[in-house]
Amino acid sequence: MHSIYLNLGCADHQRQGFFNIDLDAPGADLHLEQGKALPWERGTVPGIYSAHLLERLGRNQGIRLLHECRRVLQPGGVIRLVTTDLKALIDNYLSDRPDPTAPGVSRGERFNNALRQQAWIYDEAELTRICKMIGLEPLANTAPGASSDPALSGLESDAPGQLVLEFRKPLRQLAAGDEPLVSIVMPTYRTTFLHQALESALNQTYRNLEILICDDCPTDAIKEIAAEYGQFDSRIRYVRNPDAGKDIGRLNHLLCLKESRGEFIKFLNDDDLLDLECVERMIKSFTDYPDISLVTSKRQRIDEHNAPLPDIAATRAPVASDSMIEGLSLGTALMQSYLNFVGEPTTVMFRREDMIDVTPDFLSVDEQPIPWAPDVAIFINLALKGNTVYLIEPLSSFRHHAEQCQVLYAGLVQEESRRCWDIMRSFWARHEFDQPL
Repeated sequence: MHSIYLNLGCADHQRQGFFNIDLDAPGADLHLEQGKALPWERGTVPGIYSAHLLERLGRNQGIRLLHECRRVLQPGGVIRLVTTDLKALIDNYLSDRPDPTAPGVSRGERFNNALRQQAWIYDEAELTRICKMIGLEPLANTAPGASSDPALSGLESDAPGQLVLEFRKPLRQLAAGDEPLVSIVMPTYRTTFLHQALESALNQTYRNLEILICDDCPTDAIKEIAAEYGQFDSRIRYVRNPDAGKDIGRLNHLLCLKESRGEFIKFLNDDDLLDLECVERMIKSFTDYPDISLVTSKRQRIDEHNAPLPDIAATRAPVASDSMIEGLSLGTALMQSYLNFVGEPTTVMFRREDMIDVTPDFLSVDEQPIPWAPDVAIFINLALKGNTVYLIEPLSSFRHHAEQCQVLYAGLVQEESRRCWDIMRSFWARHEFDQPL
């Protein structure tokens, strides 16, 4: 279908120049089937107007529709949402303002009638949180009738009790020849393999890097190594974790993201290795496919002597060739398989801005910290914001050795990992992200 603005929830207000969509309104160009995908290709719709449709849908149906809206919007495209304001309803109830159009109707009756007319009601904070969760960025509050997109201006009246918000699909196309800053962030604790890991970062064919070493070691050994290399390469930056040794490295990972300055984040654990073209190949994927939220690749298991180890179930490529995997499909496959086939933090690259606002921190899902399988928490959050590119050539090496946390804390890992997976699976199923459109 050709590119055109959408009017979602047109009711009896069909608008010229828009494709008018409603659940059941006569005269609509399309009757929306709940649970069905919108019939537009990814990135083809310049703008969407939706007035008083969201409150007619259940919460999960509304979230999935907004996710579909993000899919079909062009990069930079705007969605303007008008809906009943939960806060205004509650304020009217608490203030007991009389309604001259309904004499004799008590505030309790008015409130209950209002609730019964809606399937789900949002306030500004909740609608903004959901839209950010699925990869839409909020625009400055706009007055009724005034939009950042002229085509979406003047479409609603200044009616009391309604919420008007606008969101944009991020515009992320890298220009030809652009070399955005990439932060290779290294949450370090041991020095055993640090020289090899650091050199694999310094020798990358992609040169616009900062190499951020966040030190969790109880001694000055890592600080001395960073100073040694830093004499010859100004891209190295050293930060001491003020909470060194606490929370088995989790706080150090959080410090890495907080202190990073790059547009893109590439983790590198102190015992892992990057292929020399790893960053270059991954940046090319973001250049070629600006709407993706994650790039990963096959990874090679190695031992303490750098000798390759055979694949296990998690390290086998899930695809036969370089592929783009739809975000919700990726998350559902992770949750149903109970298997991290995406990789460790060293394996992936993502945009910093996609994770920096996740609460209480970027290693969390559903507002709950994920201390074990935190890499899967990253992937679940990113799966809601866009697709993933999987490259079948191994671009990183994941070292298996006796000093790994997974080995040292094997009993705790198994129990806590199961608990964390259950949190993530519950979140995914509760929102029905595993249900196909």
